[in-house]
Amino acid sequence: MALSSVDRYSKYQTPNATPAMNEAPPTHRETLQQQAVAWHVRLTSGAADEAVLAEFEQWRRQGPEYEQAYRAVEAVWQKLPSPILADRQRRLALAAKRRRANHARRGLGLAAAASLLLLILRGFYPDYLQHPLADYRTRIGEQTSITLADGSIAHLNTDTAIDVTISGSERRIALLRGEAEFDVAHDAGRPFRVTSGTTTTEALGTRFVVRYDGQAGSVTLLQGRIRSSRPSAQGAQTDSATLSPGQQITFDAEKLGSLRSVELNNADAWRRGRLLMNFVPLKQVIAEINRYRRSQIRLLDDNLAEREVNIAVDIQQIDAWLQALQQTLPIKVVEAGPFVFLRS
Repeated sequence: MALSSVDRYSKYQTPNATPAMNEAPPTHRETLQQQAVAWHVRLTSGAADEAVLAEFEQWRRQGPEYEQAYRAVEAVWQKLPSPILADRQRRLALAAKRRRANHARRGLGLAAAASLLLLILRGFYPDYLQHPLADYRTRIGEQTSITLADGSIAHLNTDTAIDVTISGSERRIALLRGEAEFDVAHDAGRPFRVTSGTTTTEALGTRFVVRYDGQAGSVTLLQGRIRSSRPSAQGAQTDSATLSPGQQITFDAEKLGSLRSVELNNADAWRRGRLLMNFVPLKQVIAEINRYRRSQIRLLDDNLAEREVNIAVDIQQIDAWLQALQQTLPIKVVEAGPFVFLRS
């Protein structure tokens, strides 16, 4: 697994500008992504004239998030495997030929090409479209560590995005998605708070892990003491729990879960390049491993999915683990292009 240099984008605060992608509602982000893909298809179709270019420039100048959305699409385009590029070029050429034969069908050809590219982006490169304006982020399969201005350290796991705000009165981290371990520098005058969705975790001098997928997540305390809480829409606290080392609490948009004990050695094993899981269904193992892979692993047998296993996987050697799995369980690994299937 490659350890990457972290992506960082400066903040824009333009009066009356369209909200930044990582702050806008999901519907706005999705619309912006679709527009960026459609523009890329249109500009690379070979049929873009000066009027089209002027229209594109007008669209791109609406705000920095428009420019960033288009750059994200361009970046993914450069990373697409050559067979996919060739297929898309073939489709574009066919669409252009059809447009020449029947100008009324021009929009349909572009729409089909845009749909294909958007499907590729969402299937193989979803992290490029997620929170491109975040202060810090990692791609799928990447990890990095960041020393913050107050001396605290944020360790970002695969496919993670955070925003950081450090002021004279508090230190606030917004975990937009993914998983991060925080090693907090003691500062009694400035509480350290991590917000993930509607849940805020506060600590003073401690180590803890927060995980969030955009809808639900968990908080695990490794050392020290923390408090997790959920405010109501009116700002009053509705749920609160104080964690001791070795405890974990789950949360979603509606409530905090119950405290439970976890094995500390397993909770942050990813920091050491490992995945450790004991007596869990194979489907849960595969879901965890898929967080580190662009080419997803699929289970083809429901009974196999429920089988409990113990694993110790080197994140950099997942393919080797898959092959070894065939020697220890009645499992067949079937590779089909970029996909991997497991069957009995």
